Amino acid sequence: MELYAQSPYTDYDKRNAVEKASVNLVGYGKTSELKPGTSETVRITFGKDQLKAYDYKGAKTYILDAGQYRFTAATDANQAVNNILADKGKTVADGMTSEGDKTMVASWTPENTDADTTTFASDSTTGKAISNLFDAASDPEVAYLSRSDWTGTFPKHYGESSGEINTWGNEINCKDSDGNNASCTWKKTASTKLIKHLEGNDSGTTVDKDSIMDTPTFGKKNGLKVSDMRGLAYDDAQWDKILDELTEDDYNQLIYFSGYGVDYIKSVDKPFQTDADSATGWMYGGTGKTFPSIMMLTQTWNAQLAEDLGEMMGNEALLGGANGWYAPAMNIHRTPFSGRNGEYYSEDGYMSGSMASLEVKGAATKGVYSYIKHFALNDQENHRGDRPGNFSVATWSNEQAIREIYLKPFDMCMHLGDMDMKTVVKKSDGTYENKVVKTPIAKGVMTSFNRIGATWTGGSHALIQQLLRDEWGFNGLIITDNANTGKFMSPYQMLEAGADIKLLNVSDDPTGEKLDFNDAATYHYARQAMHHLLYTVANTNCMNGALPGAGFKFSNGMKTIQIVFNTVCSVILAMLAFFSVWRWMPGTIKRVAARKEARVARKAARKAAKG
Repeated sequence: MELYAQSPYTDYDKRNAVEKASVNLVGYGKTSELKPGTSETVRITFGKDQLKAYDYKGAKTYILDAGQYRFTAATDANQAVNNILADKGKTVADGMTSEGDKTMVASWTPENTDADTTTFASDSTTGKAISNLFDAASDPEVAYLSRSDWTGTFPKHYGESSGEINTWGNEINCKDSDGNNASCTWKKTASTKLIKHLEGNDSGTTVDKDSIMDTPTFGKKNGLKVSDMRGLAYDDAQWDKILDELTEDDYNQLIYFSGYGVDYIKSVDKPFQTDADSATGWMYGGTGKTFPSIMMLTQTWNAQLAEDLGEMMGNEALLGGANGWYAPAMNIHRTPFSGRNGEYYSEDGYMSGSMASLEVKGAATKGVYSYIKHFALNDQENHRGDRPGNFSVATWSNEQAIREIYLKPFDMCMHLGDMDMKTVVKKSDGTYENKVVKTPIAKGVMTSFNRIGATWTGGSHALIQQLLRDEWGFNGLIITDNANTGKFMSPYQMLEAGADIKLLNVSDDPTGEKLDFNDAATYHYARQAMHHLLYTVANTNCMNGALPGAGFKFSNGMKTIQIVFNTVCSVILAMLAFFSVWRWMPGTIKRVAARKEARVARKAARKAAKG
């Protein structure tokens, strides 16, 4: 059973370019398995906040429009529209695709007679004011499609034919070298200002680097280990003491080289973290099994199944040793041909978020931290870096679309709230007791390869610090997407933006940038990053079996896998090389020729015997 809502499309909306769909999915549910002739009541609930809309031109926050809201149960969005049109007195004679059922429609009218610009203008969890953060990502030269003027705003080509044959496919828009009709890429010359931004490392922060006066502190002997920190609040004073124990080498290793596993750190006895892909099963650190495509999960419309899948991923992690999950991936199906749709849920932000958030919740019950990805607007795979250094694609959109579609799944994960976590605390008399504390369900985020506007997402102060950290209140661990080839993924820009570590597992950072941890600003941001990392480790399955004060034996599972893989490949290559040479040696050639002559002689003898 699917539940849809239609919001009023008002004069206020038309004046301020607030767009509304005919209907929006707001909930869904399933019956149990029914026997013939039986029935069951399905109860679907949703919140009033699901009716809000983002007004990026007028109020520059979320609004609740005045007017009548309609709700209907339906088999799909098309039937939902027809049901609502029928409630308005329309029939197929008015152009409906089929008759609707007005008995399936209910309505509600809020008390406000004008657009309510205050009720949803602050975050429901943190209380932080919500306002525009992504004005720079909205291309001023583009007229966004509006239902108030379909024909006048219908998308047109942006730029002109480049004359370069498009290998990805496109409509006919040029001639090839032989004068035949062909498909070419479209081009538009970037301004000097835009190119400068694309080639720079500006996070967008307004904080003056020189105003930061932190005094770097390294290697203090305060006697704390990560196992002592489990269950402590993020702002507990003990965190400053353990952060003082980290060395410069610790900072360098953790910030730069944390791809597919985060290293053991001796100074604070932080265990090695096994972080692994993928969306449908652990590539390593699990059982080696995989589940069907995430799209298949979504097509079940089964919320409980999504949570069960997350819990199963957590169970497999307990069996195989994984800690961090590079998933769920919750970008949007903007087209059926997107390269990684198999990892993503849907074209609908709410549907994607409802499934993904339940997977995160299920995995968290087993102590797994999920790096929800790719944050954000990473909805294409082609042209992600068309010059050496993989400088990535610049993605443009307006704030309403960004918040209501592309950020919606991440928003839903961030608002999962807290869960109970069992821990052990040491009492003053030296004995231990069990304790249950609250810990956030969502603890990890992976940023994306692309840019929002001209700013790399993994180095965007607006996206990470202002939205994720401040507005949504996230204190967990943030890693980049794969950084092995990204010359634009500046580590300082990443830290300044509020993110933490790079997904890098090569010997050198391709940016060539060296962080000076004795610089006050660099140290300040790096220390925050280490706080996020240690807080996440302390409150996940990384601490399983550890009492306060416990240490860990160093075991780098990923390194072991790499050594075994490299050894096997080396042996195979050596054998191939040996046999390639051996087959052309004189002695080998003579033996092979002799065997051939013997086979020919035996064949001739058998033929003669038969004759």
